[in-house]
Formats: sequence, structure tokens, C-alpha cells
Amino acid sequence: MKRRNWLWFGASGILAVGAGVLAILALRYAAGSAQPTTPTVPQQSVVVALNPIAARSFIRIDNVKLEARADIPSGAFVEPNKVVGQRAAHDIAVGEVIRVQDVITGSNSSDIPEDRVVVAVPADDILSGWGAVLPGDHVDVLFTLDLILETPMYPEETITLQEGESIQRLERDQSLDNVSVLTLQNLEVWRVIEAPISEPEAVQEQQAGEEPVVREKALLLKVDPQDAVVLKYLLDSEGKIDLALRSPTNQTLFDVDSVNINYLLLRYGMALPEQPE
Repeated sequence: MKRRNWLWFGASGILAVGAGVLAILALRYAAGSAQPTTPTVPQQSVVVALNPIAARSFIRIDNVKLEARADIPSGAFVEPNKVVGQRAAHDIAVGEVIRVQDVITGSNSSDIPEDRVVVAVPADDILSGWGAVLPGDHVDVLFTLDLILETPMYPEETITLQEGESIQRLERDQSLDNVSVLTLQNLEVWRVIEAPISEPEAVQEQQAGEEPVVREKALLLKVDPQDAVVLKYLLDSEGKIDLALRSPTNQTLFDVDSVNINYLLLRYGMALPEQPE
């Protein structure tokens, strides 16, 4: 009888200890779940410096990147294309968020040398249009022009040499009479500008959440005044201008031959097809 009582007492003690442990665990769980959760701070992508940027140097596409930040300073740029091509107002450290006050905007014509002028060239060649030409780069100007007149110099179909002798005019393929030349060399790109957009249009784009409209661009080149007149003539001619990108440290003025169909025939040994009889 006594032995049975001891068994009951032991079982009761074990149950009491287990119940106490379960109660403590339940209280801890309830206390943990009752603690307020830390609210998630929304983040936004801003433009930050990928490497150090010196004061008054042009900001290039490889100087910046987009990075998500929770603490966003006032005036922070959110689009890299708004920063690229601008001058740094002061030294910018790695990882620093780039703000409006960190860049120099406007023409800032005070840094144009007294013996140079700035002219605009449409950025419609492949290098410029696709963003390969940036402020501070140096370029050469390639020009192609069709030198055959649209209206024949002689209106008659045959040209009389002597009495009883004449030669028949030959029709020439206009596309074979292009001449390509290397003209102005080692021109510094001062700025890359975009066609302006009105404030209502910009607000409308932002509210609609649409991608920014691709606007026409132009390169501003520092040139000698005489070269500015040459460039003016090239732009007004019915020819094609392309730019060749060179190293900023390369000051060589290349001496190259102009190229037309005759040059190609002689250099590569090409033969024109015979005229059918």
C-alpha cells in the first residue's frame, strides 16, 4: 500500500514539473510574438560613384552605378544619364550618392580657351548616337561627298571633237563617284547636349510611368575658328559625316589619301565588269 502511494506521488511530481516547463515555454513564445516587428524601410535606386571622381572632371558612364539605398539625401539623382557628361563640382568619393549640387550644370563657357570656339554637330553617326563619344573625348571628322554633278555639264548627248567626229556620253553610276576624306582632326568634345523637353511633357512622362523619350543629341566641339568654318561647310553640304574616336593623348595629325572608286580599284586590284556589246 505504501509502495503504491509513493508511485502516485512520483508521477504527480513529474507531471507538475512538465506542466511548469510547458507554461514557461508558452509564456516565452507569447512574449516573443507580442514584440513589435521592425517596419521594413523602403529602398530606392539612386546614382552613386563607382570610383573616385575629381573636381571639375567630366563624369563618365563607367564612373557611376545605380544602387538601392534606404537613406536618400535630398536632390539625389535616380537616372545615370542625367549625370553622365556633367562636371563634378567637387571631389566625389567612392559610394557617395551624387546629388544635384554635386555637378556643374549650364554652359560654363568660362573654360573655353580664348583661341577656340564651340560648334554643334548632330550626334547622328553610329559612335555618337550609341553613346560611345563622351565629353573630354577627342575625335576626327570623316566626310564623304558625291562629286559628280546631278545636272550634266554638257546638255547635248554627244560631244563633237572635230568635224565628223564625235563621242557618245557614257552614263556613270553616281554611287561609284563618292569620295571619302579625313578632314578635321583631334577635336575635343566639350559637351553632349540633348534636345530640350518642356516641363509639362516631363511631368506627364513621370506620372505615366513611361520610359523617357529618346531625344536628339548633339556634340559640342572645341575648334579653331577657321576649322569652325570648314565644319560649317561640311554640315551644309549634301555629304555624310562620321566621327572617328582617338585617344586623348594622341596628338598625331594623320596624313592619309582620299578614297574613291579608283583608289579601291588600284589598291585591291578590282576589275569592273565589262560592258555588254
